[in-house]
Amino acid sequence: MDFNLLKSFLEICDSGSLSETARRRGVTRSQVSRELKTLETQLNTTLMRRTTRRLAVTEQGQTLYEHGLRILDECNSAQAAIDSLGQTVSGHVRLSIPTGLGKLFLQPQLLGFVQAHPGITLRVLFSNRVFDLLDAEIDVALRVTSTPPLDQVAKEICSIDWGLYATPAYLNTQPLLNGPEDLARCAMVCPPYPGRRFMLQLHSEGVSSCVGILPRVQSEHFPFLLDAVNAGTGIGLLPGYAVREDVAAGRLVAVLPEWRPQGLGDRLFILTMPNRHPSQASRVLIDFLRASLQPLSAAATRG
Repeated sequence: MDFNLLKSFLEICDSGSLSETARRRGVTRSQVSRELKTLETQLNTTLMRRTTRRLAVTEQGQTLYEHGLRILDECNSAQAAIDSLGQTVSGHVRLSIPTGLGKLFLQPQLLGFVQAHPGITLRVLFSNRVFDLLDAEIDVALRVTSTPPLDQVAKEICSIDWGLYATPAYLNTQPLLNGPEDLARCAMVCPPYPGRRFMLQLHSEGVSSCVGILPRVQSEHFPFLLDAVNAGTGIGLLPGYAVREDVAAGRLVAVLPEWRPQGLGDRLFILTMPNRHPSQASRVLIDFLRASLQPLSAAATRG
């Protein structure tokens, strides 16, 4: 397969038309059309169907597009790595991370990253609400979700375990909790869900349970939720990374540990925009994040 033809095909997919591709490249539309036909001939398949109004990518074309993006990214990464040998990495990176993960786990590591890379400037956005990286002008994002967005490049880091936690003092004020159904009478601290009352899903060794709860405190700011649980407000639905230090110190204990509650996403991803070659600074940050988040991956594996 001709690499230049592959690049031309990716450009056609991204622009949506032969004319726009030709305009961006400063060539004729007929040249772009010939390149597409040549590539289809080499692969002996139809990559795009032409209609009077637009181009539609075929299933074969979509497969080539997805693999082509990775091939192009690897080639660009190799070139950038060669170019950067013996040079100090520099550049500006815009990073978005969830509030809880950033404040409760990554904050000290990010400060260490800045000190270790004086040539890199970092803008960090602590937010759970950035969905469009392009509009938000974000280069790299960390997201906890079960379904990563299809229009972004998502690389899974690890699974996220959720649990129920409370202070020993709060549990001493409650009757013994024998099963999920007993949660309905407890004060609950949790992330926001639609409506005041929601159904909490729990699983244990192939058995599922669904309990309707009325949260006492809800917030998408996980440090606040953690403080509320530590203050004895109630039982908190929290990700494991948020409570690890408090559990280790005995300030919090797991509630119904044999049951796994369903939280707001069960996997952690690094997100970047598709078909955009990350800068060397962004790649260095992504490698750093992967290494820093390994304890979460190891904890999930042990769990």
